[in-house]
Amino acid sequence: MLIDAISAALDKPRATPVLVGEVEFLPPATTSPAIWCAGANYSDHVSEMGASIDDVRPFHFLSPPTVLNSHLGTVHRPTGSAQVDWEIELAVIIGRTARRVSADNALSHVAGYAVANDISVRDRDWLQHPFFGVDWTATKNADGLTPIGPVLIPAKFVSDPANLNLKLSVNGLLRQDSNTSRMIIDVPTQIASLSNLVTLRPGDIILTGTPAGTAAAHQNAYLGSGDVVLATIEGLGTLENRID
Repeated sequence: MLIDAISAALDKPRATPVLVGEVEFLPPATTSPAIWCAGANYSDHVSEMGASIDDVRPFHFLSPPTVLNSHLGTVHRPTGSAQVDWEIELAVIIGRTARRVSADNALSHVAGYAVANDISVRDRDWLQHPFFGVDWTATKNADGLTPIGPVLIPAKFVSDPANLNLKLSVNGLLRQDSNTSRMIIDVPTQIASLSNLVTLRPGDIILTGTPAGTAAAHQNAYLGSGDVVLATIEGLGTLENRID
C-alpha cells in the first residue's frame, strides 16, 4: 500500500539534504492513476456564479493520467483555445484501497495531499456540445493541463484538510484567496461517495473543487503565453507553472 511505503520512507531520513535544483519534479502519482475531479464544490465559487447551493450532491468527472503535469512544468494551451482558465484545488492522493468506506473512516485511506491547478478551457464552442451538454474531455482533459505538486505531503503532517488557506496568483496578481472550509462537500464525504460507486486504488487522485476567483471574476483575464501561475495551499507548498 502507498501509505505503508510512505511510512517506511519517513522512517529512513536522508543523511544529506537534497537541493531543489538537483531534483526533477514529477506529479505525485503512481502509474496510470484515476483522477476524479469535483465540480462546483465551494460555496464562494457557487455564489460567484450566481447559482444556489440548496440542493447539492457530490459530483465528479474522470480525467486520464495523461492530463497530469508537474511543478515547474510548462502548460501548453490546447491548439485553437483562447480562453484558458486557472483553478487552484486541494489534491487528495489515495493510499489504500477504498471500497464502500464511511465518511468517518475515509481519511484513513489518504496517503497525502498536494496542490493542484485544474486548468480549464472556457471557449464556448469547446465547453458546450450541441447534444450532450458540457464536453468535459475538450475543456478539462488535454495532455498536461493539470499540474500537481510541488510534492506529496504525507497525511500525518496535515492536521485538518478542512481548514487550509488557498491562494493563486498570475504574474504576481492575486486571483484566488479562500479556505478549504468553504467546501460544500468535504473531503471525507467525497471519498465515501466515490468509494460507494467505484473502487479507489492507491495512487488515485481526487481534485476537490476550486473556490471563487477564476478568470470570469477578473474581467475574463484568461491565461496567455508566458504567464506564470503560482498556486499555494497552507502547509503544502507552492506549485509554479508557466503557460505556453
